[in-house]
Amino acid sequence: MINLNYKEELKQVISEYFNYDKVKDVKVYGSGLINKTYIVIFEETSYILQKVNDYVFSSPIGVMYNIDLVTNHIRKKVIYEGKNYRNSTLTLIKTINDKNFAIVNDEYWRCYTCIDGITFDKTDDLNIFYETGKIIGEFQHLLSDFNPSLLTDNIRDFHNTYLRYQNFEKSIKLDIVKRKNTCLDEIEFVRKRVNIANIISNALEEGIIPKRVVHNDTKLNNIMFNKNNRKAMCLIDLDTVMKGSILYDYGDALRLGASCSSEDEIDLNKVKINFDIVYAFTKGFLEATKNLITNSEIKLLITGYYTITYELGMRFLTDYLDNDKYFTLTEKQKKSRPKLNLERARNQFKLVSEIEDNFEKLEDIVKQVTKEL
Repeated sequence: MINLNYKEELKQVISEYFNYDKVKDVKVYGSGLINKTYIVIFEETSYILQKVNDYVFSSPIGVMYNIDLVTNHIRKKVIYEGKNYRNSTLTLIKTINDKNFAIVNDEYWRCYTCIDGITFDKTDDLNIFYETGKIIGEFQHLLSDFNPSLLTDNIRDFHNTYLRYQNFEKSIKLDIVKRKNTCLDEIEFVRKRVNIANIISNALEEGIIPKRVVHNDTKLNNIMFNKNNRKAMCLIDLDTVMKGSILYDYGDALRLGASCSSEDEIDLNKVKINFDIVYAFTKGFLEATKNLITNSEIKLLITGYYTITYELGMRFLTDYLDNDKYFTLTEKQKKSRPKLNLERARNQFKLVSEIEDNFEKLEDIVKQVTKEL
């Protein structure tokens, strides 16, 4: 029995793909903040159904265009190598009208095969992070011969950190829900570090580092692992696949993965860096990318970690000032933790400070791994 309030809407969507009478159950799936995700359960198999957030992604069609191009490219290369393509990338299911997405009530939906694996929200297992670095590097390897200019910019200037800073200043000026005075210290923290905002974007524009296909959301729970041997199989959640820098994927994975706390931890004394995780992840990442990554990119890896952490903290703070429009809160969160995005921002800023205090140590880890390869 499908026990959801929006049963009728889901019935229409599911009917775009499947014989609804054959469905055994539909359940909410995962813990993502952006899209609504469900698992559609049949007698012999299951599928993942998602509603694309068209506030975050103003062009859902562009999102699906990128996903289709990238997954097809990966699939062909994996098949050529005689490997199991079903677990190597997401596989889109087409509608009964042979489309990559369905539109129901002016909302965009897509469907994937269900990869039989597991994900982790948090772990201290160093082998998991070695595998995570390796699969993110493998993603780059599989797409090294794909022209990133073919991809659309679904979120324009997604990692243009300086533009994020300009938008942040606009939000302060507008102060639409009168929250500015509750976060003056955090505002000052961002302003004091604006000089780091252009480092990566300038390196891209000047050709110091190459533009590549970038996942742009490499947190741990976007990696699918084999249930039995805990080997990483593929990256999931490809909505933000666009052109950019390899530094973004390296930095974002460490931003959350190497933190000793969760992203919404309010006890900032717990927000520290796990350097063993940094080493394990970097080892896997550089092993997989050693034949394509440039020396200029290697030198900026920790800067990528630093910049992305600063950027995410600034984004959380901007969203708090904008009344939580992007990182939306559930009704329960609105009651229990109405300042959640401010708390997330404080968490990331503490991590920024930790990176600053340990920058040389972090760079030494990269140098050590590079020498070992």
